[in-house]
Amino acid sequence: MAKEYFFVFYSVLAVLLLVKAQMKGKNYWQEDALSLPVTKGILGFAAVCIMLHHMSQTIYFAGEDAGILLFMVDIGVCFVGLFFFFSGYGLYTSLHTKENYLKGFFRKRLPAILVPFYMCNFVFIAGSAIAGYQFEKGELLSYLTGWVLMNSQMWYIVEIFFLYLLFYVVFKWIKNDTAACFVYGISVLAMMIGSLLLGHDNTTASGGALFRGEWWYNATLLIWIGILFAKYKKPVLSFCRKYYGIMVAVFAILTCIFYSETMHMLQTKGYWYEWNGYPGYAEKFQTLAVQLPFIICFVLFFVLVMQKIKFSNKVLDFLGEICLELYLVHNLFILYLPIKNRFFFIVAVYAAGIALAAVLHAVDKRIIRLFRK
Repeated sequence: MAKEYFFVFYSVLAVLLLVKAQMKGKNYWQEDALSLPVTKGILGFAAVCIMLHHMSQTIYFAGEDAGILLFMVDIGVCFVGLFFFFSGYGLYTSLHTKENYLKGFFRKRLPAILVPFYMCNFVFIAGSAIAGYQFEKGELLSYLTGWVLMNSQMWYIVEIFFLYLLFYVVFKWIKNDTAACFVYGISVLAMMIGSLLLGHDNTTASGGALFRGEWWYNATLLIWIGILFAKYKKPVLSFCRKYYGIMVAVFAILTCIFYSETMHMLQTKGYWYEWNGYPGYAEKFQTLAVQLPFIICFVLFFVLVMQKIKFSNKVLDFLGEICLELYLVHNLFILYLPIKNRFFFIVAVYAAGIALAAVLHAVDKRIIRLFRK
Protein backbone atom coordinates (compact mmCIF):
# COMPACT_ATOMS: atom_id res chain seq x y z
CA MET A 1 0.00 0.00 0.00
CA ALA A 2 1.02 3.60 -0.58
CA LYS A 3 1.39 4.40 3.11
CA GLU A 4 4.16 1.82 3.48
CA TYR A 5 6.42 4.01 1.34
CA PHE A 6 5.65 7.35 2.96
CA PHE A 7 8.99 7.18 4.80
CA VAL A 8 10.60 8.06 1.46
CA PHE A 9 9.40 11.65 1.80
CA TYR A 10 11.04 12.09 5.20
CA SER A 11 14.24 10.61 3.74
CA VAL A 12 14.18 13.03 0.80
CA LEU A 13 13.64 16.00 3.13
CA ALA A 14 16.55 14.88 5.31
CA VAL A 15 18.84 14.50 2.30
CA LEU A 16 17.70 17.87 0.93
CA LEU A 17 18.65 19.58 4.20
CA LEU A 18 21.88 17.71 4.94
CA VAL A 19 23.59 17.42 1.53
CA LYS A 20 26.74 19.59 1.62
CA ALA A 21 25.89 20.80 5.14
CA GLN A 22 28.98 22.24 6.81
CA MET A 23 29.61 21.79 10.52
CA LYS A 24 31.98 23.88 12.62
CA GLY A 25 34.12 22.35 15.30
CA LYS A 26 34.45 23.29 18.95
CA ASN A 27 34.67 27.04 19.61
CA TYR A 28 33.95 27.85 15.95
CA TRP A 29 30.67 29.20 14.60
CA GLN A 30 28.82 29.81 11.37
CA GLU A 31 29.13 33.58 11.26
CA ASP A 32 26.89 33.83 8.18
CA ALA A 33 24.23 31.50 9.62
CA LEU A 34 21.55 34.19 9.40
CA SER A 35 22.65 35.76 6.13
CA LEU A 36 20.06 36.21 3.38
CA PRO A 37 21.35 33.42 1.07
CA VAL A 38 21.33 30.87 3.91
CA THR A 39 17.96 31.86 5.36
CA LYS A 40 16.33 31.88 1.91
CA GLY A 41 17.48 28.30 1.44
CA ILE A 42 15.99 27.40 4.83
CA LEU A 43 12.70 28.96 3.75
CA GLY A 44 12.83 26.88 0.57
CA PHE A 45 13.13 23.81 2.80
CA ALA A 46 10.29 25.11 4.99
CA ALA A 47 8.10 25.55 1.90
CA VAL A 48 8.44 21.91 0.81
CA CYS A 49 7.77 20.83 4.40
CA ILE A 50 4.60 22.94 4.41
CA MET A 51 3.59 21.24 1.16
CA LEU A 52 3.95 17.82 2.81
CA HIS A 53 2.00 19.14 5.79
CA HIS A 54 -0.90 20.18 3.54
CA MET A 55 -0.85 16.89 1.63
CA SER A 56 -0.80 14.93 4.90
CA GLN A 57 -3.83 16.92 6.06
CA THR A 58 -5.60 16.14 2.79
CA ILE A 59 -5.05 12.42 3.30
CA TYR A 60 -5.96 12.49 6.99
CA PHE A 61 -9.10 14.65 6.65
CA ALA A 62 -10.31 12.39 3.83
CA GLY A 63 -10.50 9.62 6.44
CA GLU A 64 -7.57 7.68 4.98
CA ASP A 65 -4.63 6.18 6.84
CA ALA A 66 -1.81 8.75 6.70
CA GLY A 67 0.70 6.30 8.20
CA ILE A 68 3.87 8.01 9.43
CA LEU A 69 2.77 11.20 7.68
CA LEU A 70 0.33 11.67 10.58
CA PHE A 71 3.19 13.51 12.32
CA MET A 72 3.09 16.19 9.60
CA VAL A 73 -0.62 16.93 10.03
CA ASP A 74 -0.09 19.33 12.96
CA ILE A 75 3.58 20.27 12.53
CA GLY A 76 3.38 22.64 9.56
CA VAL A 77 2.85 25.64 11.83
CA CYS A 78 6.50 25.36 12.94
CA PHE A 79 7.73 25.90 9.39
CA VAL A 80 5.38 28.85 9.03
CA GLY A 81 7.03 30.14 12.20
CA LEU A 82 10.36 30.12 10.34
CA PHE A 83 8.85 32.34 7.64
CA PHE A 84 7.65 34.85 10.21
CA PHE A 85 10.87 34.76 12.26
CA PHE A 86 13.19 35.40 9.32
CA SER A 87 10.85 38.10 8.01
CA GLY A 88 11.11 39.95 11.32
CA TYR A 89 14.84 39.38 11.51
CA GLY A 90 15.30 40.66 7.96
CA LEU A 91 13.14 43.74 8.49
CA TYR A 92 15.01 44.91 11.57
CA THR A 93 18.45 44.04 10.20
CA SER A 94 17.76 45.92 6.97
CA LEU A 95 16.46 48.91 8.91
CA HIS A 96 19.78 49.23 10.73
CA THR A 97 22.21 48.26 7.96
CA LYS A 98 20.73 49.86 4.83
CA GLU A 99 20.81 53.61 4.41
CA ASN A 100 17.36 55.26 4.25
CA TYR A 101 15.74 51.85 4.28
CA LEU A 102 12.25 53.13 5.10
CA LYS A 103 12.43 55.75 2.34
CA GLY A 104 12.26 53.06 -0.34
CA PHE A 105 10.34 50.56 1.75
CA PHE A 106 7.15 50.34 -0.32
CA ARG A 107 8.98 50.21 -3.63
CA LYS A 108 11.32 47.43 -2.48
CA ARG A 109 9.26 45.31 -0.09
CA LEU A 110 5.67 45.36 -1.30
CA PRO A 111 6.11 44.34 -4.98
CA ALA A 112 8.16 41.33 -3.79
CA ILE A 113 5.09 39.93 -2.01
CA LEU A 114 2.14 41.43 -3.90
CA VAL A 115 3.25 40.43 -7.40
CA PRO A 116 3.63 36.72 -6.51
CA PHE A 117 0.35 36.87 -4.59
CA TYR A 118 -1.74 38.22 -7.46
CA MET A 119 -0.01 36.10 -10.08
CA CYS A 120 -0.55 32.90 -8.10
CA ASN A 121 -4.07 33.99 -7.15
CA PHE A 122 -5.00 34.48 -10.81
CA VAL A 123 -3.45 31.14 -11.80
CA PHE A 124 -5.32 29.38 -9.00
CA ILE A 125 -8.65 30.94 -9.99
CA ALA A 126 -8.09 30.19 -13.69
CA GLY A 127 -7.00 26.63 -12.90
CA SER A 128 -10.06 26.08 -10.72
CA ALA A 129 -12.35 27.36 -13.48
CA ILE A 130 -10.71 25.01 -16.00
CA ALA A 131 -11.15 22.15 -13.52
CA GLY A 132 -14.89 22.87 -13.45
CA TYR A 133 -15.43 25.16 -10.45
CA GLN A 134 -18.71 27.09 -10.78
CA PHE A 135 -18.55 30.62 -9.36
CA GLU A 136 -21.53 31.96 -7.46
CA LYS A 137 -22.72 35.53 -8.00
CA GLY A 138 -20.15 38.02 -6.70
CA GLU A 139 -17.57 35.35 -5.86
CA LEU A 140 -15.20 35.94 -8.76
CA LEU A 141 -14.62 39.64 -8.04
CA SER A 142 -13.95 39.05 -4.34
CA TYR A 143 -11.52 36.26 -5.21
CA LEU A 144 -9.68 38.28 -7.88
CA THR A 145 -9.17 41.25 -5.56
CA GLY A 146 -8.08 39.04 -2.68
CA TRP A 147 -10.81 40.41 -0.42
CA VAL A 148 -11.80 36.77 0.05
CA LEU A 149 -9.25 34.03 -0.58
CA MET A 150 -10.36 31.30 -2.94
CA ASN A 151 -7.17 29.50 -1.92
CA SER A 152 -7.10 29.96 1.85
CA GLN A 153 -3.46 28.82 1.94
CA MET A 154 -2.54 32.26 0.55
CA TRP A 155 -3.32 33.85 3.91
CA TYR A 156 0.37 34.26 4.78
CA ILE A 157 1.01 36.91 2.14
CA VAL A 158 -2.06 38.89 3.15
CA GLU A 159 -0.97 38.92 6.77
CA ILE A 160 2.68 39.68 6.03
CA PHE A 161 1.47 42.63 3.90
CA PHE A 162 -0.28 44.14 6.92
CA LEU A 163 2.67 43.33 9.18
CA TYR A 164 5.02 45.12 6.76
CA LEU A 165 2.75 48.18 6.75
CA LEU A 166 2.64 48.10 10.54
CA PHE A 167 6.44 47.90 10.68
CA TYR A 168 6.76 50.94 8.42
CA VAL A 169 4.30 53.04 10.41
CA VAL A 170 5.73 52.15 13.83
CA PHE A 171 9.42 52.50 13.00
CA LYS A 172 8.83 55.57 10.83
CA TRP A 173 7.08 57.61 13.49
CA ILE A 174 8.59 56.28 16.73
CA LYS A 175 12.23 57.32 16.78
CA ASN A 176 13.17 55.50 19.98
CA ASP A 177 14.13 52.02 18.81
CA THR A 178 13.22 50.19 22.01
CA ALA A 179 9.84 51.94 22.21
CA ALA A 180 9.16 51.11 18.56
CA CYS A 181 9.90 47.43 19.17
CA PHE A 182 7.58 47.45 22.18
CA VAL A 183 4.74 49.14 20.28
CA TYR A 184 5.17 46.77 17.34
CA GLY A 185 4.96 43.75 19.65
CA ILE A 186 1.81 45.05 21.35
CA SER A 187 0.26 45.77 17.95
CA VAL A 188 1.02 42.24 16.71
CA LEU A 189 -0.53 40.78 19.87
CA ALA A 190 -3.63 42.93 19.33
CA MET A 191 -3.87 41.65 15.74
CA MET A 192 -3.61 38.07 16.98
CA ILE A 193 -6.28 38.53 19.64
CA GLY A 194 -8.61 40.25 17.18
CA SER A 195 -8.20 37.37 14.74
CA LEU A 196 -8.85 34.81 17.47
CA LEU A 197 -12.04 36.60 18.52
CA LEU A 198 -13.34 36.57 14.92
CA GLY A 199 -13.50 32.77 14.97
CA HIS A 200 -13.71 30.67 11.82
CA ASP A 201 -15.25 31.65 8.50
CA ASN A 202 -18.54 29.81 8.00
CA THR A 203 -19.99 32.28 5.51
CA THR A 204 -17.95 31.94 2.30
CA ALA A 205 -17.68 28.86 0.10
CA SER A 206 -13.89 28.81 0.31
CA GLY A 207 -13.63 29.64 4.02
CA GLY A 208 -11.22 32.35 2.95
CA ALA A 209 -12.49 35.45 4.77
CA LEU A 210 -9.51 37.44 6.02
CA PHE A 211 -8.22 36.82 9.55
CA ARG A 212 -10.75 34.05 10.22
CA GLY A 213 -9.07 30.88 11.53
CA GLU A 214 -6.23 29.91 13.85
CA TRP A 215 -3.66 29.84 11.04
CA TRP A 216 -3.99 33.65 10.93
CA TYR A 217 -2.63 34.07 14.45
CA ASN A 218 -0.99 30.98 15.95
CA ALA A 219 2.51 31.72 14.52
CA THR A 220 2.27 35.48 13.91
CA LEU A 221 4.18 36.51 17.04
CA LEU A 222 7.32 34.96 15.55
CA ILE A 223 7.81 38.09 13.42
CA TRP A 224 8.27 40.07 16.63
CA ILE A 225 10.54 37.37 18.06
CA GLY A 226 12.65 37.74 14.91
CA ILE A 227 12.83 41.51 15.41
CA LEU A 228 13.89 41.12 19.05
CA PHE A 229 16.47 38.50 18.08
CA ALA A 230 17.96 40.91 15.53
CA LYS A 231 17.92 43.79 18.03
CA TYR A 232 19.71 41.83 20.76
CA LYS A 233 21.64 39.52 18.45
CA LYS A 234 25.12 40.09 19.88
CA PRO A 235 24.38 39.49 23.58
CA VAL A 236 21.94 36.66 22.82
CA LEU A 237 24.38 34.79 20.58
CA SER A 238 27.25 35.47 22.97
CA PHE A 239 25.27 33.88 25.81
CA CYS A 240 24.03 30.97 23.71
CA ARG A 241 27.52 30.20 22.40
CA LYS A 242 28.98 30.31 25.90
CA TYR A 243 26.45 27.72 27.09
CA TYR A 244 25.77 26.16 23.70
CA GLY A 245 25.31 22.52 24.71
CA ILE A 246 22.99 23.45 27.55
CA MET A 247 20.94 25.86 25.42
CA VAL A 248 20.47 23.34 22.60
CA ALA A 249 19.41 20.67 25.08
CA VAL A 250 17.01 23.04 26.87
CA PHE A 251 15.27 24.16 23.68
CA ALA A 252 15.14 20.58 22.35
CA ILE A 253 13.49 19.37 25.56
CA LEU A 254 11.10 22.34 25.68
CA THR A 255 10.13 21.73 22.04
CA CYS A 256 9.26 18.12 22.84
CA ILE A 257 7.32 19.04 25.99
CA PHE A 258 5.28 21.76 24.30
CA TYR A 259 4.72 19.51 21.27
CA SER A 260 3.22 16.86 23.55
CA GLU A 261 1.05 19.45 25.31
CA THR A 262 -0.03 20.93 21.98
CA MET A 263 -1.11 17.55 20.62
CA HIS A 264 -3.04 16.87 23.81
CA MET A 265 -4.78 20.24 23.64
CA LEU A 266 -5.62 19.89 19.94
CA GLN A 267 -7.17 16.48 20.59
CA THR A 268 -9.13 17.44 23.71
CA LYS A 269 -10.08 21.08 23.07
CA GLY A 270 -8.44 22.89 20.17
CA TYR A 271 -9.39 25.85 18.01
CA TRP A 272 -12.56 24.26 16.61
CA TYR A 273 -14.24 23.77 20.00
CA GLU A 274 -17.11 26.05 19.04
CA TRP A 275 -20.74 25.94 17.93
CA ASN A 276 -23.68 28.31 17.47
CA GLY A 277 -23.89 30.47 20.56
CA TYR A 278 -20.55 29.30 21.94
CA PRO A 279 -17.41 30.81 20.33
CA GLY A 280 -14.95 28.67 22.28
CA TYR A 281 -12.67 31.55 23.22
CA ALA A 282 -11.36 29.87 26.37
CA GLU A 283 -10.39 26.72 24.47
CA LYS A 284 -8.73 28.77 21.72
CA PHE A 285 -6.64 30.74 24.22
CA GLN A 286 -5.70 27.56 26.10
CA THR A 287 -4.58 25.87 22.89
CA LEU A 288 -2.60 28.92 21.78
CA ALA A 289 -0.97 29.10 25.22
CA VAL A 290 0.87 25.83 24.56
CA GLN A 291 1.15 25.87 20.77
CA LEU A 292 2.81 29.29 20.56
CA PRO A 293 5.63 28.32 22.98
CA PHE A 294 6.02 25.10 20.96
CA ILE A 295 6.56 27.10 17.75
CA ILE A 296 8.91 29.58 19.45
CA CYS A 297 11.03 26.82 21.00
CA PHE A 298 11.20 24.90 17.70
CA VAL A 299 12.32 27.98 15.75
CA LEU A 300 14.91 29.03 18.34
CA PHE A 301 16.22 25.45 18.52
CA PHE A 302 16.59 25.46 14.74
CA VAL A 303 18.37 28.84 14.84
CA LEU A 304 20.76 27.50 17.49
CA VAL A 305 21.57 24.45 15.35
CA MET A 306 22.28 26.82 12.45
CA GLN A 307 25.02 28.44 14.54
CA LYS A 308 27.01 25.23 14.13
CA ILE A 309 25.70 23.72 10.92
CA LYS A 310 25.34 25.62 7.65
CA PHE A 311 22.55 24.11 5.58
CA SER A 312 23.31 25.18 2.04
CA ASN A 313 23.28 23.53 -1.38
CA LYS A 314 22.12 24.36 -4.90
CA VAL A 315 18.72 22.70 -4.50
CA LEU A 316 18.00 24.69 -1.33
CA ASP A 317 19.13 27.84 -3.13
CA PHE A 318 16.71 27.08 -5.98
CA LEU A 319 13.82 26.33 -3.64
CA GLY A 320 14.60 29.49 -1.69
CA GLU A 321 14.23 31.56 -4.84
CA ILE A 322 10.78 30.17 -5.63
CA CYS A 323 9.58 29.61 -2.03
CA LEU A 324 6.80 32.21 -2.12
CA GLU A 325 5.33 30.97 -5.39
CA LEU A 326 5.67 27.39 -4.17
CA TYR A 327 3.89 28.25 -0.93
CA LEU A 328 1.08 30.02 -2.80
CA VAL A 329 0.34 27.77 -5.77
CA HIS A 330 0.77 24.13 -4.76
CA ASN A 331 -2.78 23.82 -3.39
CA LEU A 332 -4.08 23.95 -6.96
CA PHE A 333 -2.60 20.51 -7.55
CA ILE A 334 -3.63 19.16 -4.15
CA LEU A 335 -7.25 19.96 -5.02
CA TYR A 336 -7.41 18.96 -8.66
CA LEU A 337 -4.83 16.29 -9.53
CA PRO A 338 -6.89 13.12 -10.24
CA ILE A 339 -4.44 10.62 -8.71
CA LYS A 340 -5.85 8.11 -6.23
CA ASN A 341 -2.62 6.44 -5.15
CA ARG A 342 -1.44 8.73 -2.36
CA PHE A 343 2.27 8.07 -2.82
CA PHE A 344 2.16 9.06 -6.47
CA PHE A 345 -0.23 11.88 -5.60
CA ILE A 346 2.41 13.45 -3.34
CA VAL A 347 5.14 12.95 -5.94
CA ALA A 348 2.96 14.56 -8.62
CA VAL A 349 2.04 17.56 -6.43
CA TYR A 350 5.73 18.18 -5.70
CA ALA A 351 6.70 17.87 -9.37
CA ALA A 352 3.87 20.01 -10.72
CA GLY A 353 4.06 22.56 -7.91
CA ILE A 354 7.81 23.13 -8.23
CA ALA A 355 7.62 23.34 -12.03
CA LEU A 356 4.78 25.88 -12.01
CA ALA A 357 6.37 27.89 -9.18
CA ALA A 358 9.62 28.14 -11.16
CA VAL A 359 7.78 29.46 -14.23
CA LEU A 360 5.75 31.93 -12.19
CA HIS A 361 8.85 33.14 -10.36
CA ALA A 362 10.58 33.90 -13.64
CA VAL A 363 7.59 36.01 -14.69
CA ASP A 364 7.26 37.62 -11.27
CA LYS A 365 10.90 38.77 -11.28
CA ARG A 366 10.38 40.71 -14.49
CA ILE A 367 7.22 42.38 -13.22
CA ILE A 368 8.84 43.24 -9.86
CA ARG A 369 11.75 44.91 -11.68
CA LEU A 370 9.28 47.10 -13.57
CA PHE A 371 7.57 48.18 -10.36
CA ARG A 372 10.87 48.99 -8.66
CA LYS A 373 12.00 51.12 -11.58
